[in-house]
Amino acid sequence: MSARDFDTVFGPWASWIRDAAEVKSAPVDFVALALLSSASAIVGNSRWTVPWDGWKEPPLIWGMLVGDPSSGKSPALDAVLDPIRQIDTDLGAKYQDERKQWDDKDEVARLILAKWKADAKTAIQDGDTPPEKPKEADAGAPPIRGRVRITDATTEKVGELLRDGWRGLLLSRDELSGWLAGMDRYSGGGDRAFWLEAFGGRSYSVDRKNSPEPIIVDHLSVAILGGTQPDKLDSLLVHSDDDGLLARFMVVFPEPAPLQRPTMTLDETKVRDAMERLRALEPVTDEHGCKRPLFLHLQEPAKDALQEFRIQCMAWEAEASGLMKSHIGKMPGLSVRVATVLALLDCAAGQGDYVADISAGHMGRACHYVGEHLRQHAYRAYGAASQPPEIRAASRIAEIIQSEGLRQIGTREIQRRGLVGIQTAREIGPAFKVLEGAAWISPIQQAEGPGRPTKIYAVNPRLEGFK
Repeated sequence: MSARDFDTVFGPWASWIRDAAEVKSAPVDFVALALLSSASAIVGNSRWTVPWDGWKEPPLIWGMLVGDPSSGKSPALDAVLDPIRQIDTDLGAKYQDERKQWDDKDEVARLILAKWKADAKTAIQDGDTPPEKPKEADAGAPPIRGRVRITDATTEKVGELLRDGWRGLLLSRDELSGWLAGMDRYSGGGDRAFWLEAFGGRSYSVDRKNSPEPIIVDHLSVAILGGTQPDKLDSLLVHSDDDGLLARFMVVFPEPAPLQRPTMTLDETKVRDAMERLRALEPVTDEHGCKRPLFLHLQEPAKDALQEFRIQCMAWEAEASGLMKSHIGKMPGLSVRVATVLALLDCAAGQGDYVADISAGHMGRACHYVGEHLRQHAYRAYGAASQPPEIRAASRIAEIIQSEGLRQIGTREIQRRGLVGIQTAREIGPAFKVLEGAAWISPIQQAEGPGRPTKIYAVNPRLEGFK
């Protein structure tokens, strides 16, 4: 994305995103998606968007940052999550104060209740009318601890948090692959079904093992944010059923940012203040006294822009296959979510009052970001899954050769890295044959030593970028 397009898409947040990327030595794409995903969770069920009748989209964004361990994923996440952690800490301190006040009130209420029971018992024994139960004999419901972010929880616990907090949650993890791969380990697929529903924000019932009564969640709304390494993502994509879970993620897979010493200090108060303003957004109350999201509608020109984007997505989808086809099919809905978050982030940055509808400008910014920019990242991330394993392995080894400027390489050099899918000689050998056929490498000797000899390859010094 050009600098001009980036400024257009992210508006009042473009400079802060660039500053955060510089301070954290991370690609701007990592910081930008982390900001969108986190903000979507804070907005949660306070605002949904209705493109037209029969179509409602929550703002929830699932963001996945793909890169090697040194690519800056965790620092980029921290740039946005550190202020959110502070909000959670403040909510915890507020809860402790409220709980102490409630405990004191409850202790007094218990004494009043005990005296009322004794007085009522005496009155009944004397044949008199028992006194009415004092209002002070009930301390009321205990306070509920506000939560913004979770890192791990059972589906039952997430259901409880959403039932009590209503607004929505952000699930953030440094490494998403372990969570995604392990969610079915004990539940026979139940966790996966739960998270598929959590993307849509619809009502949901969570059955409990130790209670006949299920947990009823009005809106199962969870935004997800985290990172993963390319090799682990490849493994997930290859072994995953195409049930749409992975296709729901917006993915960024940028080139690494150059390491540099920061020349500034990051203004974390900008994000925290904005998130606090978004948390101040209130839902509406329906005729039955129940909370529901305030629905934002698309202006007519925004509807036209969205319709054009849907038509374009159909053309892209016809040319795609496998998991990429599933992802493209979700891009119109993703663009609506991004438009909602961009519009509200603009307001949270001080750009006027909160919007009552979505303009063509916000819709156009979102369609460009999702369709022109993120689609290319998705091709890089998801497209690799359709390749034969030896091609994927060869591509990964080629990246290592170029990024490290290697002059020679062998099986043991790859094995010691512990890369997913490229660990055994049976996996590495075919990849070397692909690279040999492409004139990237050529055999030079057999390594001496105990056991079977290991073939060593020389790297073609004429490769572009070779150092």
